[in-house]
Amino acid sequence: MTRNEIREVLMQMMYEMDAAKTLDLETARKLAGEKLPGKNLKRSLQILSGIIEHLDEIDGSINAHSRSWKTNRMPKVDLAIMRLALGEIKYGDDVPEAVAISEAIKLAKKYSTEQSSRFIHGVLGAIVNAPEAAGSAADADAAPQRRSSSYGICPGDRYQQL
Repeated sequence: MTRNEIREVLMQMMYEMDAAKTLDLETARKLAGEKLPGKNLKRSLQILSGIIEHLDEIDGSINAHSRSWKTNRMPKVDLAIMRLALGEIKYGDDVPEAVAISEAIKLAKKYSTEQSSRFIHGVLGAIVNAPEAAGSAADADAAPQRRSSSYGICPGDRYQQL
């Protein structure tokens, strides 16, 4: 399986567990064992366990950076996509932020709507560019804001030249 295919399976698992209200490690291990082949299982479980163990933190971050929707009102597909992207960024071993965001947008275009892909892009961009994502508040004041590779998404400098 390619990483894109694994990502799709993980998103579908996150959606399935959320819809069934069984978002726990035991269910994640069971589903991953059924749906993912051997060598992909370890990395996938690392990401899933990071998401599940830090679900409140991830959802809090999504809520803090979403202007119009909170996680309890978001479409479950969109929420699964954002949780997966943040899980890859925070708990995956080698996925750059820009790649995780790009892949989330592709998943949204495939499984949700064009409007959802823009919403997901905006929320994830705001999260990775938030001062707390780059370090402590003191560090954020001392250093320029981090940019997300080619995305150039930084709150407050929308019209500045990159």
